[in-house]
Amino acid sequence: MRTTACISHAVRGLKTIELENDWFRITVLPEVGAKIYDLVWKATNRNYLWHNPRIAPQPYPIDANFDNYWCGGWDDAFPTCDECDVHGEHFPNLGELRSLQWETGFIGQDGGNAVAELTSLGPITPVRAKKTVILRHESPVIQVRYELSNIGPMPFEFVWGTHPAIDPADSAVLRIPAKTGIVDQSSDRRFGTAGQQYPWPHLDVQGQKTDMSHTLGIEEGIFCRHFATDLQQGWFAVEDAGGASGILLSFPQDVCTCLMLWLVYGGWRGYRHVIIEPWTSLHVNLAEAIRNQTSRSLGPGQKFEVDIFATVYDRPQTWV
Repeated sequence: MRTTACISHAVRGLKTIELENDWFRITVLPEVGAKIYDLVWKATNRNYLWHNPRIAPQPYPIDANFDNYWCGGWDDAFPTCDECDVHGEHFPNLGELRSLQWETGFIGQDGGNAVAELTSLGPITPVRAKKTVILRHESPVIQVRYELSNIGPMPFEFVWGTHPAIDPADSAVLRIPAKTGIVDQSSDRRFGTAGQQYPWPHLDVQGQKTDMSHTLGIEEGIFCRHFATDLQQGWFAVEDAGGASGILLSFPQDVCTCLMLWLVYGGWRGYRHVIIEPWTSLHVNLAEAIRNQTSRSLGPGQKFEVDIFATVYDRPQTWV
């Protein structure tokens, strides 16, 4: 079995890291927040990551609105998701690392695996961030390891989440082993009202029932942000209707305690995608997390680490 890892300029002239094994072809963009831009299943040449049809990958300022430059792909968030002010500092949406030009370290093979190491320093928070993308040589598994180290003299608070934008099939099912759904915001009463809790995935709004696990078409013109909590296991999958194939992500449940669901079916800027995000806190606004004592704290010299795994399956019930 063969793995390769190399640097090119294959996406609009940007520095690009290409990783490949017998199953996957992956593209990472160091100059755009070290995002994973392509996650292609080679058997069908299907890219499971959503690309913005109107915004191409490009560098952008740290204080810019992420949404106005978002080209799609798989991003990460630190130390907040929502824009907020904390201890006199202003943090942009999705945090301070998502637009930086990350440095590339080791790019090559290690133990037969294709490996890419990237690092960045926080411009606001005294943090050294390291992201390692590992493409296994013996199995169709992608491992992404995140490390955040406090290099300052004082502790700091943060929340962390990862933000994979999935391009679902015309009809897809969200497999999420959660007991409870919570409505945060919605553009349509069918998707509930803010603060409403329901037994996932069955949302009932004044007798009108919606199965939140079933995706909708772009013509519906609606969107929502919900949370899935009381997780029974640390994984989720976005599966084509009928169980033929799907993409599955797993995460450490003791670190990422909930999932944030950003489900867009035409109602936000005319797009269609689903983003299911493992988060360290139910409160993804850092200021709110601090007020509710759900943020994490990293002392001087301490390190936060988390590993996310992804795979694609082509037969039903692989997620069990």
